[in-house]
Formats: sequence, structure tokens, C-alpha cells
Amino acid sequence: MRHGLFACALMLVIAVPAAGFAQDTTVLKPTCAQDPSPASGAAAGEPDLAGLWDFYMDVGGVPSFGLLTVGRLDGRYGGTLTPVRTAPVVIRSATVSDRKVQMIVASLEGDVTLNATLSGAGDRMCGVVTYHGGQLYPMVAQKRLQRLPDRR
Repeated sequence: MRHGLFACALMLVIAVPAAGFAQDTTVLKPTCAQDPSPASGAAAGEPDLAGLWDFYMDVGGVPSFGLLTVGRLDGRYGGTLTPVRTAPVVIRSATVSDRKVQMIVASLEGDVTLNATLSGAGDRMCGVVTYHGGQLYPMVAQKRLQRLPDRR
């Protein structure tokens, strides 16, 4: 009995602080049937790709999920793409021009290219990944909401 109470207390001590680090749920829609033009009243200039993105890619009928991490250094984008089933790969380059995104991702078999269009809010991109040998696969990425730390 005492061991059971100790185990419950230990679980609470671990679970309660971990709940503060929980992420909001990201709903990743598998299609992009929406207007990619900028929303009315949107700020002028290029959208910012920096942040965490959840992605889904249909690789010949096999779903591939993961995390796209994008940051800026010296005015250029860089980061990693981390599929759930494989090792992370490096983003060699990422550019945005008039809501069009192009990313070159390094892999052992050669570079992979994503050509996508950003949503009006700049928080979603949909496009096509060109793999080695020219295979084409649809990909969708949804930017995670940035949570500001509590200032208590």
C-alpha cells in the first residue's frame, strides 16, 4: 500500500511540471484548398519562415510526418527537417519570394527540393517535393503557434 502511494506521488511530482511544457495541439490539414494570397491588412514585406513547423508528406501512399525547424543567421534561413521515421536532414537553403517558398534539403542520396506556396497568414505552406530521380510528392507544413512564457 505504501509503495502504491509513493508511486502515485512520484507520478504527480513528475507530471505536473511537465504539463507546463505541453504544446498546443496543431491541426494539420492534408490539403491546401485555400486562397494563398495575403490576407487583407497583412503587414507589408516577406513573411517570416522562422519557427517550428509540423509537416506531412505523402510518399507514394505512405504518410511521412515530422518537424521542420527554421531559423535565421546572418539574414539567411537554415534549419533541419526531422521526419519521424528517419534521421534529421539539413536545410541547405530556404528562400521566400512573393509567397513562394523554395527549400533545398540535403540527404545522403542527394538534394531534395520543396517548392511551395504560403497561405495568406504565412502560417501554412503547401507544395511539391522533388526527390532523387525526379519523383514528386505532395507536402503540407503548418507553423506552430509561438507561446510566450508566463511573466508571473
